[in-house]
Amino acid sequence: MKSMKHLLMALLFVGYVLGFNTVSWSQQGEQNGTLDVIGRGAIFNDDVAKARDEAVADGLRNAVENGVGISIPSESVVDHFQLLSDHIYARAEEFVHDYKVLTESKSGGYYRVVVRARLFMGALQEKLQAIGILAPQKEMPSLLFLLSEQNIGEPSPRYWWGETPFRASRSVVEDTLSKYMRKKGFVILDPEKLFQDIEIMPEWLGPDLSTEAAVRLGEQLDSDVVVVGNAVARRSGNVFARNMKSIQATVSGRAINTDNGVVIGSSQGTGAALHSNESVGGKEALMLAASAVAEDLTRQITANWQKAAAQSALVDLVVRGIKDYADFVTFRTILRNDIPGVNNVYLRTIKSGEAKMDVDIKGHVQTLADQLMLKNFEGFGVNVFEISQNGIKLELIPKQDTWEMIQ
Repeated sequence: MKSMKHLLMALLFVGYVLGFNTVSWSQQGEQNGTLDVIGRGAIFNDDVAKARDEAVADGLRNAVENGVGISIPSESVVDHFQLLSDHIYARAEEFVHDYKVLTESKSGGYYRVVVRARLFMGALQEKLQAIGILAPQKEMPSLLFLLSEQNIGEPSPRYWWGETPFRASRSVVEDTLSKYMRKKGFVILDPEKLFQDIEIMPEWLGPDLSTEAAVRLGEQLDSDVVVVGNAVARRSGNVFARNMKSIQATVSGRAINTDNGVVIGSSQGTGAALHSNESVGGKEALMLAASAVAEDLTRQITANWQKAAAQSALVDLVVRGIKDYADFVTFRTILRNDIPGVNNVYLRTIKSGEAKMDVDIKGHVQTLADQLMLKNFEGFGVNVFEISQNGIKLELIPKQDTWEMIQ
């Protein structure tokens, strides 16, 4: 048993000296935030007990640092190092659920320990969200692509909106953007499933949509962000071989927040391809150009959405159907204390079974509405019947009425 402990200590120490990530995760540990790390403390004046305490504290800090590294990309750790140091690393003990010293050793002027720490990963990630470094997956916006595309040999741009019959297949550019941005956590809307009941407006009939027309279309399809632009593939004129064609493609797009019509990202990418078949070469060039745009727009949209999520906003909340004042008191208390992202609740008026409140939130109105709908209130239910850019209207429904509606 002793030899196994010494072997574990030696292996971890080698990793520590060589600068490797001294953390061991099991599949189960990854779920509950359990990891093994090394800590060390310098021995001064033969005070081994103090050095041991420092080694344990160092190990717990290392555990939290590794927990941060699991939660966000390494480039974010570098970019926000001072922020992380001030708000998380300096308060590492707040994120440690419990720990156990697996083995320890005195070596030269240092005391080293191997610590198994279990972290509050939820609390750690909430803190990363609160200081604006981690954008919650559930708050990533839904995207609708409105990009026209014209490949070589096609007489005019192709686009899905305004066409009759509806074109179900995605363009090369839309497909490339969708695959990349879906992996990054965005919700990609499928127009085929949404467009059937929408009345086609005259301003949608062309390949180049204005910001106003794009926002209006996005609103009708419940999209948070619309990506508008165009893609064109052309012959470049360069000839490398008699049977090979040189193709150049350009993709440009801008991302617009449908809540306010503000452009939150823009990008242009180019791609080049060689192929004996111009159409195939055009598709390859379009895919390359779209890949560059996808990466650039993802970064810009995420940064803007994350910034908005970290900022406070005042939501105009109207509560109707108040039959029992005690139910309203319960609702307001739960809203203020138990709904994530709510900073405070201010009651403006209450009369005739209706209350008007200002709710100070960190995040988006839609997220607050979703949280309220998912919350299980004892004795009554909540029906959100209207959501606007800065407001929510809902009604309190007694549980027996809710049951009768279901029946």
